[in-house]
Amino acid sequence: MTESTLVTRLDDQGVLTVTLHRPETRNAFDTPMQGRMREIFYEASRDPGVRVLVLTGAGGAFCAGSDVRSLGGPDPTDPLAQKWAEQAIWNAHEAKVDRLRNLSEAALTLHRMGKPTVAMVRGAAAGAGMSLALACDFRIASGSAFFLTSFARIGMSGDYGGSYFLTKLVGPAKTKELYMLSDRIEAPHALELGILTRLTSDDELEKETYAFAHRLAKGPPIAFRYIKENVQAALDETIERAFETEARNMIRCRFTQDCDEAMTAFKEKREPVFRGR
Repeated sequence: MTESTLVTRLDDQGVLTVTLHRPETRNAFDTPMQGRMREIFYEASRDPGVRVLVLTGAGGAFCAGSDVRSLGGPDPTDPLAQKWAEQAIWNAHEAKVDRLRNLSEAALTLHRMGKPTVAMVRGAAAGAGMSLALACDFRIASGSAFFLTSFARIGMSGDYGGSYFLTKLVGPAKTKELYMLSDRIEAPHALELGILTRLTSDDELEKETYAFAHRLAKGPPIAFRYIKENVQAALDETIERAFETEARNMIRCRFTQDCDEAMTAFKEKREPVFRGR
């Protein structure tokens, strides 16, 4: 893998764009690229200079998922995987489960990072590529976009958290239908189902996405982190635990400099400047 298969660009407003760059495969990723994605997303989650992450694909596709030619193979950049291969235990069932679970941390990091993540989708978002888009907080797509679970078509059940994310968005029955039948979901239908945040034209996709991302980048980073935590608690916890989480996070935000700045700006009738403190 060369660095050109993953291109990162941080603009002066704190929006980091990560571009999957294998247009000859519709940006399908091989094993080394999956490992590098995981690293990039983790670094972004820890970098205070990154306020929003935009994930997209080069050319006419978002991501066609895993490159089937690399399925099941060890990562040549991972010394432990190489050790397993040399010891002839790579094909062991648990080793394969461990490998896939570690690689799929890329999607989990996208989902959990304490800052907004936006998938900018044109063309195909299929298989694990669809899962990556679903892992983001928001999905903005052009009319050429379509989604496809695709796993059942090759006799597999799915990975990268797609079944978790899709169930949260559209419910269990619809998720089972989309996974089992693997029908192509055109962009307008994806909007109707609640998979998409916004739908726009191909010509306006970048303009619309970055207007959205830059608006988020001007917001209060600490409050955004806790808003994400509150929403996740609402999905996963009891109502009592969700109320507790919400109350704790509200008080945490109240003692930030950003909150003081917002209150001062309100009194002075101006826009606040949030610094994530």
